[in-house]
Amino acid sequence: MGVPESGLSTSSAASEVTSSKDEGNRVAGGLESNASAQNLDVEPVIEQKKPFKFKLTIFMLCFISVVVAMDSVIVASMLPAITVALKGTSLEAFWVGISYLLAQTVTIPLYGTISDIFGRKWAMVFAILVFLFGSILCGSAQDMNWLIAARVVQGLGGGGCLSLASVIISDITTLRERPKFLAMGAFAWALGMNIGVPVGGAIGEFSSWRVVFWINIPICVIGTAGLIYALHLYQEISSLRSKLARIDYLGMGIFVASTTLMLCGLTTGGTTHPWKSASVLAPLILGFTGLGVFVLVEWKVAKAPMVPIRIFSNRTANAGYFGAFIHGLVLWSFTYYLIIFFLGARRDALFKSSAETLPGRPVLLISFPNSCADISPAPPVALSAVFCNIWVAKTLRFQKMTWPAWVFLTSGTGLNALMKPDSNAGILYGLRVIAATGGGWLFQLPIFAVQSTTVNDDLGIATEGITFFRSVGQAFGVAIGGIPLALMKLSGHFPEHVISAYRYVYADSLRTVWYVTTWIAAAGFLVSFLVKNESMDRGQQSKQAFNSQHKEKKADEV
Repeated sequence: MGVPESGLSTSSAASEVTSSKDEGNRVAGGLESNASAQNLDVEPVIEQKKPFKFKLTIFMLCFISVVVAMDSVIVASMLPAITVALKGTSLEAFWVGISYLLAQTVTIPLYGTISDIFGRKWAMVFAILVFLFGSILCGSAQDMNWLIAARVVQGLGGGGCLSLASVIISDITTLRERPKFLAMGAFAWALGMNIGVPVGGAIGEFSSWRVVFWINIPICVIGTAGLIYALHLYQEISSLRSKLARIDYLGMGIFVASTTLMLCGLTTGGTTHPWKSASVLAPLILGFTGLGVFVLVEWKVAKAPMVPIRIFSNRTANAGYFGAFIHGLVLWSFTYYLIIFFLGARRDALFKSSAETLPGRPVLLISFPNSCADISPAPPVALSAVFCNIWVAKTLRFQKMTWPAWVFLTSGTGLNALMKPDSNAGILYGLRVIAATGGGWLFQLPIFAVQSTTVNDDLGIATEGITFFRSVGQAFGVAIGGIPLALMKLSGHFPEHVISAYRYVYADSLRTVWYVTTWIAAAGFLVSFLVKNESMDRGQQSKQAFNSQHKEKKADEV
């Protein structure tokens, strides 16, 4: 059985590919240069039938993506029950939610550079095991401090699972076939995001909150075993010493410290501390200054930079990175504040509020809702994301999809300002389909913008960059809202006429979030005009391509 095409010219993986029995495989040369990816075109080839282990790898990556995506939102709907059970405060509840996001965001680029050196497979297995260990710690938590620390551990693993899944799928597929396989990963992520809130709401009302974390255990065990069995990649053979020498220790240290400070300032400003306080300004200033130093170190000092500056040399790729940032910012605002609208302004029960977010859950990331039968907008929302991936897979172009996607996201976000406590179903649920359509398309389009203009050697870190910028955008999205959780708890102690007035005040406060995110989405629309009409009709692959002849390779080495 032949192996997939490889884009290598110098690595040992390339020599193994060219020596295989598959004469249709090609090697694209000259990838060490920083030439435009447009020069990497190869003649079209007929994509070969994928082996069983390839298909199993895709399934396991999607399987893990479901549970990690679900875990990123399920805790938000469980926070009231968790806070009561562990006798926590509103501040501690805030850190239970935000600690996961901080740890996840910081680790994303680290997994990119480490997996480039030591291999994607074992980096992914390590990330899953860390996530599993964190889930066990969370389910065993006896107080809020324990739970916060456990969520950090969970985030350290979740960041790797989140980013490496799309990187591995990109590694083992050619550029022209990548949209359909990335669509599978997107579907899995959307499924987890969409079932996370209602599942959490149901568990919160009818079972113990600890079940939220225990359900991760069997999925992680099965996923780990499946990837160890099925995932085999080509990789350069080198000594441990040479691999350790390639690590950018200085860059990694500066990046972790600076990003942590920046994110702490962003997420605590307006929530736990006033924006003008030293507790917020100091980490923000130090964080942004440190990131500036990091750029200089990567540009001028590092011999093997953790983040090569050359990945930002193309305007289409830069538009993709910026788009991912805005996408994460706008959609994560929904994650935190849409359900709060139904809980606070509508005064609905937790499970009902969770279900009511489903028409907008696609806006939160991808638009493949696990819909309830009584929520009619769900089918067209799902079809929008399916259509986007089919369009790109068939036309191998993405520019024409990018512009209307931003129009839908911007206009749909603005229409959320019409929501009031007594609004009809059309306003509460129907209008959100517009933003969901654009949000679904934009989950994949920035990836295409980056991968179509990136040389093969930089594929991993460039793809990780999309995930990182989207995660940073999520942190900014949280910072924009800043509505105290205590407000909702205190509202129940007032007379009925006060609570009625409070519902409208609450809706007005959230309307500010919708206005701000609309203008930010409009900025994403303007930047999208920088995207060129790039083609994805190429057979290039990463240097860590799928090795369907794993057994033969091992025999040759012996």
